[in-house]
This record gives sequence, C-alpha cells and structure tokens, in this order.
Amino acid sequence: MPKKGIAIVALGAVLILSALLLFLHNRQEDAQAGEEAEILLQRVEAAIREKPTVETFGPDEPTEDVMETMPADMPITYFDGYGYIGYLEIPSLWLKLPVMAEWDYSRLQIAPCRQSGATFTDDLVIAAHNYNNHFGRLKNLNPGDTVTFTDMDGIVSTYAVTEVTTIAPDNVEAVIESGHDLVLYTCTPGGQTRVTVFCDRAEPAAEDTTAP
Repeated sequence: MPKKGIAIVALGAVLILSALLLFLHNRQEDAQAGEEAEILLQRVEAAIREKPTVETFGPDEPTEDVMETMPADMPITYFDGYGYIGYLEIPSLWLKLPVMAEWDYSRLQIAPCRQSGATFTDDLVIAAHNYNNHFGRLKNLNPGDTVTFTDMDGIVSTYAVTEVTTIAPDNVEAVIESGHDLVLYTCTPGGQTRVTVFCDRAEPAAEDTTAP
C-alpha cells in the first residue's frame, strides 16, 4: 500500500478511536452526574420530610394569607456549600432531580439549576445539561405531560407541558419572559439550539406506577 494510503488509514483509525473515547467519556460523565443527583435528591427529600406540613398548588393562585407568609425568595437549604430550592419530577420521563438555587457551569455539572424566578411568582426557569440523567430527554415530552416541583417547605406545584420547542441560544427573552409558569431547557448536542419546554399550572395528576 502506498505511504499516502497508509497515512489515510492511520488517520481514520485515530479519528475512530478518538470518537470512541469521547463517547465513553460522555457516558461515564452522564452516569456520574446521575449518581450524584440521586444522592443529593435523597438529602433534599430528607430535609423536606422534616417540615411539618405540605401544601399543594394547582392552577388556582395561592390565597392572600398564604402569599403573605411566603418568603421574598424561595426557601433554600444548603449542602456542602451549595443551595437547593427543592426537586423536580417528570413522571413520563421517570426523572426526579434536585434543583440548585443558583446556576453556573460548575453547578450544572452537579444538578439542574434555577436560572431565575420562583414557583409562587409563576416564572420559574430551570436549566440543566443534556445528560441523559438530567435534561437530555426533554425533547421526548408532549403537551399535557405532568411536571411537579416540590420546594424545601414541602409545597408541591403541579404543571402541564404546554409546548416543546427549540430556540436559539441567544434568545434569552423567550425563556426569561415567556409568560409561562415554568420553563425547562437544555442544549441540543453540539450546543447549536436549546430544547425548551414551556409549562403552566394544572390540577395535580394521579400517580403513575406503571413500569417504563
């Protein structure tokens, strides 16, 4: 075989090996993210169980007396120096994840993060990596699917998916000022667009116990 042909074959082998190593690295990173989120979820749920009462909010607005007792910001509990505002549950995707109070790229490696807003002001925005164990499967949601958020006081907010779409990464206004009660989003592979899920308050749904 000519030297040029050998070089091309060698280059192809290197590229295939690099792609395989990248794939294995991403799989390992995804699995690790899922394991860390599960441990944190247990800690968040344990902290919530210590609260004396649990309230549930559906499509109706909280009463004025309840609003008066709500803090200026969502209640936050700290573990290992990071704040958490509760956990998110998406039954149709079999996802249950803790949500950090603030976001940056290092926090996103750990768990989904609040970018802005709150449940009681109906403008909560949550971002996460596209790990399969985080928000990588958001694109599989459908209008009407149930999403719930439980804050650190045990208050459960129930939502229904309104729309699943993709938006440009610089279209911040579409996320922050969407007019929807809850927004979830993540990068598509390669980071060219954002899978974005718009949700609005709904009546609490019956629990689905059917295995996936």
